[in-house]
Amino acid sequence: MKNLLKQRNTLKRRYSLLVLCLWCAAGVVVAQEQAESKKDVPLRQRTIAAKNVIMGSQDGETSVQAISTVSGDRLLHRPTFMMESTFNGVLPGLYINSSQGYPTEHNTLRLRGNTPLILVDGIPRSDANIPASQIESVSVIKDALGLSLMGMSSGNGVIYIKTKRGQRTSMKIGFTAQLAFNRQICRPEFLNSYQYAGLLNEALLNEGKMPMYSQTDLELYRTGASPYTHPDVDWQDMLMRNTAPIQQYNLNFSGGGRVARYFIDLNVYDQAGFLKENNNLNSYNTRESIKKYSLRTNTDIAITDHTQFKVNLFGQMYRETTPGNAIMGSIYRDMYATPNNAYPVFNPNGTLGGSPVYQSNNLYGQTTMSGYHLYPKTDFNIDATLEHHFQGALKGLYASATYSYNSSYREELNRSKKFAVWSYWIDPTDPNAEERYEQMASSGAQENKTEYSRLNRMQYLEFAAGFDFNFRKNNFRTKLMYAYNDYTASVKNIPLRKNLVGFRAEYDFDKRYLAEFAIAGMNLNTLKPGEQWGIFPSVGAGWNMHKEAWFDTSVVNSMKLRATFGMNGNDGTGAYYRSSSTSLSDYYYTYLKYYKAGDKIYWGTTPAEQATLVEANMPYLTKWEKVTRWNVGVDFQAFNRTLTATVEYFHNTYSDVLQTSAGKNANHLIGLDLPKENLGKYRRSGIELDVTYNKRFGDVSFIANANALFYKSKLLANGENAYPETYMQRVGEKYSQIFGYVADGLFQSQKEVDDYLATTQVEGYIPRPGDVKYRDLNGDHILDGRDVKAIGTNRPLIEYGIYLGAEWKGLAFSMQWAGLGNAQTTNKMMPFAFNKQDGYGQALVEHLDRWTPENPDARYPRVSAGGNSYNERTSTFWLQNSSYLRLKNVELSYTLPKTWTSRIHMDGVKFFVNGYNLLTISGIKDRDPEILGFLDGTTKAYVPNSKAYNFGINIQF
Repeated sequence: MKNLLKQRNTLKRRYSLLVLCLWCAAGVVVAQEQAESKKDVPLRQRTIAAKNVIMGSQDGETSVQAISTVSGDRLLHRPTFMMESTFNGVLPGLYINSSQGYPTEHNTLRLRGNTPLILVDGIPRSDANIPASQIESVSVIKDALGLSLMGMSSGNGVIYIKTKRGQRTSMKIGFTAQLAFNRQICRPEFLNSYQYAGLLNEALLNEGKMPMYSQTDLELYRTGASPYTHPDVDWQDMLMRNTAPIQQYNLNFSGGGRVARYFIDLNVYDQAGFLKENNNLNSYNTRESIKKYSLRTNTDIAITDHTQFKVNLFGQMYRETTPGNAIMGSIYRDMYATPNNAYPVFNPNGTLGGSPVYQSNNLYGQTTMSGYHLYPKTDFNIDATLEHHFQGALKGLYASATYSYNSSYREELNRSKKFAVWSYWIDPTDPNAEERYEQMASSGAQENKTEYSRLNRMQYLEFAAGFDFNFRKNNFRTKLMYAYNDYTASVKNIPLRKNLVGFRAEYDFDKRYLAEFAIAGMNLNTLKPGEQWGIFPSVGAGWNMHKEAWFDTSVVNSMKLRATFGMNGNDGTGAYYRSSSTSLSDYYYTYLKYYKAGDKIYWGTTPAEQATLVEANMPYLTKWEKVTRWNVGVDFQAFNRTLTATVEYFHNTYSDVLQTSAGKNANHLIGLDLPKENLGKYRRSGIELDVTYNKRFGDVSFIANANALFYKSKLLANGENAYPETYMQRVGEKYSQIFGYVADGLFQSQKEVDDYLATTQVEGYIPRPGDVKYRDLNGDHILDGRDVKAIGTNRPLIEYGIYLGAEWKGLAFSMQWAGLGNAQTTNKMMPFAFNKQDGYGQALVEHLDRWTPENPDARYPRVSAGGNSYNERTSTFWLQNSSYLRLKNVELSYTLPKTWTSRIHMDGVKFFVNGYNLLTISGIKDRDPEILGFLDGTTKAYVPNSKAYNFGINIQF
């Protein structure tokens, strides 16, 4: 049955690709014939550049919405797998955090502080991963008016991606080839075995325990005289290579005529990983690698002069390969938590080394002898839109219908296997000693399993009608629309269905005085009947001051004042679509009581075991979160339009936030978690800047852009009770504020400890010299949870980007920076924390800078074996400034003169070289400011971010 299902899936994929290819070929032939044989008859088009808005477009001169846009050209030539990695620093208000360096992991998106919903050509697709070669522009929509027509899905803002379309020209062909060399940055630097053993002995002595290693052991580690009994394995050097290649190839066709236009793009991405592999051991690859094949065809067909049919087809296949053991959940985790002296890679007889503590996780075996996993992934989207503009007495009236089908498929082929591990021992000090081997783990047959982690489907339907008309200098634009969204996360889930009815009306008088109104009603079927619908109104007004007769200045070319106000909603589906999880736990039928299989019970005269059901939840009523948004902005151009700037102030209040009350605690006495409630409330407000200077000086063109967001937040409600001390209250502080103890450095002597304990009692611990000294804030002479307060800066968080570009006679240079300011974190990573195998974990070179009487101003407290919860309390001792400025991309290119390329029948040839993540300026030593930790407890590890040197050529025909 499994083989039959697999064959069917393979046939489906092949047929899908065949259909795509046939459609592309047909579109090219038809459009080219029309371009060559028919005269152009223009369709009804706006004469002024339009802004991408939800459910349509708007004239940029009369729009009052808070929308920022960047051209897709700014995103090209980046050696990154994830689409959002190209967004860093390019748009005001949008921040990208690369908190996990593994290439297929999503980055964290933050639009004015929240995770936005992503639309691609107007369709919700937050899990999209589109090649930059297919993107025409990226816009961020940030105010209530712009977001209103997304209803209860609008609360966190929207990233709107517009894909490229064909133009009315003869066929244009473009080909780009790129080769990058990738290197990880800020790999952790661990102690060698001699340093590790000496420091662990010190930690044990600090805890009043006997040292683990004798002087003989230390000397053997230092000299390396007995590498099998006293190994010193640099696991990163053993398992990882320094450089890994990335290849990208792109081929596109575009053009068309009066009746049809087309854009076709084929993209290939091939990234090899950093793990070393041994081809002599396996007939298959065990190194992690990712291959992505993307095909898009966007076609516009003019059925009549006033009726247009658009079809977008997009297909994408991934092939991800990893070793049989998980990358982050096993290999990197163990590589960062296993000391250099844990076991040798190989024993003298060639078997894999191990120990009674590390029985089955030999790291070399994990990377090269554990089999492999293959993850086939397929995405398919088709959008079809029919639009008609009426003429004659109904001129100005238009209607459109859109249907979109989207499927996302994830499969896991498990071909992992177990490998044998042996421990080895011989007394290195006794020349007559006998060798002893003991088997720690046995090898096993290779698995042959297939699982499906995602079988998602979404259907989207939209009907719209609008009427645009004018009376003298009064211009009106109206639009009424209905949208239906049906999303099924997997075959076992009830579909998530939304219905939306929306209306938008725009007015301007001579493009001078501007007004807009929008309202939407939306329902969500997973909410309780009677509570499923919400209404979301918004209004806006603007004033183009430069159109006034009295506005007469040669310096300022245009100036617009605008303001919007409205209410949006957040039902959690923005993040849900993005993570593509299989359940909506917070909004998925939470008002229903349900049960699950529980523990067995025993009854009867002769007790017999019986299966039973237990309560799985406490039902609760869920409703969408409410967001009230104010936005005021000014746009202006000056100095013959060489200087363009936008300044905005926003004030967003989030209420009915779904969360567990901070003032309630069931302590699991009832066996269930307390339900969440719509009781949270917080506020974000700030100022956003976007300034561009663009000017030509003779043969040199120059552009500079700077964008920045300065914002604060404040927690207004979380259900908390009154605390014994006012400084303990979370309400009134920054949203997600860090709370901790105030540290007064480290205890430097026993006398200082004694003086402290004479006035202050520390619950459950007796401090020693080298421990952190905490302040008794409330003066009750007891150090406890009542001495915890908000710590860190209250200055506004700053997210910013800088772009510089210049071009001279075909030679071009550009750089994109991205940064974060006034950011703080508490990063605690003490040595010797217990690892997954319950052994003492690794220690970093930076841990040598620990407190000793000879090193009183140390970076770390005195070392402890197995962790020290007292010293690791969140406090100002660990508080660090995590602000940074990173050079995301720098590129140098040269375009050959057209007089050269025309001789070989080419429109253009460009050679380019660029660097990605080449430079980071940060106050944090030895760490990547975006990935401050290496381990997430004993669960998984964080893969380092990468920098890359990229070389490429672009050819145009």
